[in-house]
Amino acid sequence: MIDTANISEKWKYLTNNSKSLSLNDFFDLDFPGGNFYIDKESNFLVNKSTGKKVDKEDLNNTILAHPIYFMIITLRGSGASIQDIFNLLNYDTKNGPLLGQCNMSFNYQLKVDYKYNVRGKINSLIEKKSQKLGKIKILDFSLSLYDDLSLKIGDVNYVWILPLGKKNEI
Repeated sequence: MIDTANISEKWKYLTNNSKSLSLNDFFDLDFPGGNFYIDKESNFLVNKSTGKKVDKEDLNNTILAHPIYFMIITLRGSGASIQDIFNLLNYDTKNGPLLGQCNMSFNYQLKVDYKYNVRGKINSLIEKKSQKLGKIKILDFSLSLYDDLSLKIGDVNYVWILPLGKKNEI
């Protein structure tokens, strides 16, 4: 059983003290975790928004969710919003965060009218100098999706590039 209370307390502590901490303090940090339910109506709207031809009759016969839900579920169900992650790292979004990479692995298809659990962790947080962007942080984190029986459904690995200011200010 995952101790979500301690994880949430650690996130609060790190968020409040992130300016004075080393990058290594974020290594292997668990996300608070949570869950996400895929309902038929939302799945219908996601399919429609991606250009898939579906009608209301299909809505009652659809048992599999659109694969884009892997990305939606993992981020929304991680227990931390995107802004929470930026706050954790004391990152100013005015500097223009970038999605450097997103890799997904699917073990099973997603089902409609089903609740999934999300767990994740920060794999690394490093700082380096980019010729184009100046000083940057690179955040690598993974979020995993499980069904209610703890069967792993899939993983999403993100790499975010976080510019720290103007190139000439380094």
